[in-house]
Amino acid sequence: MQNNGRGADDGRQSTPLDSVAGVLTRALAWPSRASIHVGAMALILMMGLTVADVVLRNLFSIVVPGGMEMTGLMMILAALSTLAAVELEGSHIRVDMLLRLLPEWARAPTVAGGLLLTFATMVVTGVQIFLQALYLHDNGIVTGVFGVPEWPFVACATVFIALFAAALLTNLTTALSAVARLGDARSVAVFLAWMLAVGVILALVLFPQHMPFELPRGARGLFAICLCFVLIFLGVHVAAAMAVTALVGISILINATASLTSLGTTTIDVVSDPTWSVVPLFTWMGLIVVAAGFAEDLYRAAYRWIGHLPGGLASASTVACAGLSSIVGDTLSGVYSMGTIALPQMRKYGYDMKLATASIACAATIGVMIPPSLAFIVYGMITEVSIGKLFMAGIIPGILFAVLLVSLITIRAILNPGMAPRGEVSTWSERIQSSGRVWPILVLMLLVLGGIYSGAVTPNEAGGLGAFGALAISVLTRRLSWAALWQSIERALLLSAAIIVIFMFATAFSRFIAISGLTQQLADLIIGLELGKYQLIAAILLFYVLIGMFMNALPALVLTVPLFFPVAMAAGFDPVWFGVVVVIMVELGVVTPPIGVNVFAIAALARDVPMYDVFRGVFPFWIAFLVLIILIVAFPQICLFLPSLM
Repeated sequence: MQNNGRGADDGRQSTPLDSVAGVLTRALAWPSRASIHVGAMALILMMGLTVADVVLRNLFSIVVPGGMEMTGLMMILAALSTLAAVELEGSHIRVDMLLRLLPEWARAPTVAGGLLLTFATMVVTGVQIFLQALYLHDNGIVTGVFGVPEWPFVACATVFIALFAAALLTNLTTALSAVARLGDARSVAVFLAWMLAVGVILALVLFPQHMPFELPRGARGLFAICLCFVLIFLGVHVAAAMAVTALVGISILINATASLTSLGTTTIDVVSDPTWSVVPLFTWMGLIVVAAGFAEDLYRAAYRWIGHLPGGLASASTVACAGLSSIVGDTLSGVYSMGTIALPQMRKYGYDMKLATASIACAATIGVMIPPSLAFIVYGMITEVSIGKLFMAGIIPGILFAVLLVSLITIRAILNPGMAPRGEVSTWSERIQSSGRVWPILVLMLLVLGGIYSGAVTPNEAGGLGAFGALAISVLTRRLSWAALWQSIERALLLSAAIIVIFMFATAFSRFIAISGLTQQLADLIIGLELGKYQLIAAILLFYVLIGMFMNALPALVLTVPLFFPVAMAAGFDPVWFGVVVVIMVELGVVTPPIGVNVFAIAALARDVPMYDVFRGVFPFWIAFLVLIILIVAFPQICLFLPSLM
């Protein structure tokens, strides 16, 4: 879940801290907006460089000189420029399940304590990145082709991290104001405990040699892992929790210098990797598609063809989500776009709203299977498995899952016609006319999937080509205003920053995991149990079901794949097949209580439908998830057939 870090006391008497927060917010307004414009220019330049390189290479066998290195430098600006804005609007990824269960006197200081720890972590990070900029400057390090100095871009990263820290300080001040308004000594005590905990953590990072007790090497690694999960479930930013774990873990395993240096180098290495351009470019492409109304055209076409069948409106939403997912690659985009379009129609025809809301929430999960999928990108980046092969591996399971969902909806509608009445019957002329309007989606699918499958482009190049294609089609058809274009750029930067900041610190976290030896210990333990292959995969899948109940998909992947991937490889599983299975399982969590981010999103659109009813409506769709997993485990070629042809 995402949480804005502000107290729940709006409307109560203000405190002097509210005035301080207001001053900080106003002071951040101009730099935050300026940073967004810097990121926007970097995003547009990345797209232009990518498209130029693809066109010149494939048509004229000319490679754009320095294209990759300039894309890497632009990624620093695009990835980090909106960190402060994301914090101010409360969109950084956090798990607030436990916070929701706490009484207000404990919740408010816990929110403040988490922000304090995140603030301290970003200050440490900013200092280390600044030292990296000084190192690059003092040693005159430049890019290989154009000889562009690298230090100014890393210095910009320092500024963006500093703005992020200032935004955290703003929200911390607001949270402390909420604590002050409570006037409860218990709240003060909880925050003081957080201050002590932050001090202890910083001491472990900076002075590990003064630990009052000795721990075996394995116990030290386990201690750091446990610290990570505790912080995440207490509502600390997922990115900060992993950064703290990496800092503490490497510090107590090696020393403080190695820990701090690792944080500075790995964060810059990640955001300057041109491969990561796939995230903002694909995200921008999807937002353009939605803003231009192509998603609505897709739904209308599906409705004209199957809306008259039992449960046809819900089935049309599922088909449209499958098509939209082939462009967007994000579940929430599917929920919001299809929910806005389809829910009013299903309400008009008297659909049971449990079925209506649940069908959209579950259909949107197709987005993790049909490329471009952010989850596959994350898995591929963590494991170094071909992202192109992962994309191809998800196509048949995605289509199969759509068929399973439509079949389940149809069967339920046949058994209980009052639950999902038929829609109107469309004429053949209406069907053909509506189908003709989805040509932009088909063109973009050809650009993205055709380019990757043929080997003409890499996944990140496909992202640039897709974004350019979506932009060109939208402009030529006059379906994208300047305001909508700017909003798509801004939202792409905000969404990308919230994702990439996690992987900035996930790299340091993975380095700690490797140093600790925990993966080898876990592999030895599992091998010692002498489990069969099916028993092993069942145990791993059960674990993912449990963790998916409490954590969003991307954080779950980041935290667990470094642990389980070596185990799966030792057991002889195919890395592409394992990626498909794992991604499906973590995505199951987005419709599973108590987190269920898709359920929260659809409930926000259908405010008259209690969240409990939406979760009740979701449970029958678990049958489709279960059948899909059984089929993929029993018949691995469902995933591996298309990648084998590449």
